[in-house]
Amino acid sequence: MVPGNKSGQLLRRASGCLAGVAVGDALGGPLEGYSTEQIATQFVQLREMTGGGYKELAPGDTSDDTAHTRILAESVAACGRLDPSDLARRLADWYRYDGFGIGCHTESVLSRIAGGEDWEQAALEVQAAKPDSAGNGSLMRCSAVALLRHAEPELLIDESRLSSRVTHPHSYCQWSCVFVDLLLARLLTGDNPSASFDAVFAYCSNREDFPLPVLERAARARSPRSGDNLNPSGYVLDSLECALWALLNHRSFEQTLIAAVNLGGDADTIGSIAGALAGTAYGLHAIPGRWLVHVSGWPQLQDLAADIIKIS
Repeated sequence: MVPGNKSGQLLRRASGCLAGVAVGDALGGPLEGYSTEQIATQFVQLREMTGGGYKELAPGDTSDDTAHTRILAESVAACGRLDPSDLARRLADWYRYDGFGIGCHTESVLSRIAGGEDWEQAALEVQAAKPDSAGNGSLMRCSAVALLRHAEPELLIDESRLSSRVTHPHSYCQWSCVFVDLLLARLLTGDNPSASFDAVFAYCSNREDFPLPVLERAARARSPRSGDNLNPSGYVLDSLECALWALLNHRSFEQTLIAAVNLGGDADTIGSIAGALAGTAYGLHAIPGRWLVHVSGWPQLQDLAADIIKIS
């Protein structure tokens, strides 16, 4: 593969996508649960891999955001497609033997799957018990589907929704994954973030099945403004808006990630989503080496990206 050719660019962007998840997770981890006021008091603005926070992280430590992204990528690479049963089994194994950072909704689903329940039954029953539950747990991990199906938009849509349904069947979760994966697919071609967003937004707006609340949040993220009026919660539409805002209103991987994690709240997950987007937009080489050196698992993610691109 010759550096600088079209295939090389695709691989660099795909590698940046998965590595960006881990870097965003690690950078944002110490700020999880912090308000912007607390961040300003303690850090002024966090710009380095510090570690700490309520999870007592070491610099570069990652959590469930990176683990689930890696698990989905491993499943896709092994199966050559999105196999929900294989993904559910791998997630349940992770829950049994690790589970670090797991969210309440995801834990409810994976505990049932680990106990032998069918993944679809488990996900639907947990959703039925709390029908308004729409967390960001599927959005944080969805990027491998974009790498696999970047040239096949209809398959990308179907498999993005399916990847969410394994744990998060709420329609907002499914279609937020679709929007981000379509945007990642467009960014893989080399289009800039603004042009990529506009193309994806137009495409989604012309679909009769696309939920209006997801489109409205995406549109709000497009408006240039400070982050003061964003809500960096674990609710999927909040996380979608925050990550898109960080990408669209900043001009480098570093600027995007600093803006995303310093919103506080669910900073590691918002950082992970923004990291996938910015890593794809700017490529692996754009991730600051001073951050990457602390994140031990990123070479494995780079290898998985290459494996998925080979079969895409």
